[in-house]
Amino acid sequence: MLHAEQAGTLRAVDGRAEAAAVPGITGLTITIPVGQCVRPLPEGDQYLGFIFAEGNTPEDTAAALRAARNRLHVTIW
Repeated sequence: MLHAEQAGTLRAVDGRAEAAAVPGITGLTITIPVGQCVRPLPEGDQYLGFIFAEGNTPEDTAAALRAARNRLHVTIW
């Protein structure tokens, strides 16, 4: 689950192709459209999106999710 780190208006989510290309990543979906207001949890009521992964071990899966998230550049202001 991708959460908003700050309140504001979602301006861009860059790096999707790079994140999706991480070995083990099986899907990446951004569910909030650019231009929509977002708020961080617990005040917010939506996630920015979701990253899905699989691996040989839970550690491999978690590492793939972290690597993919690190490739996403979310702009909120």
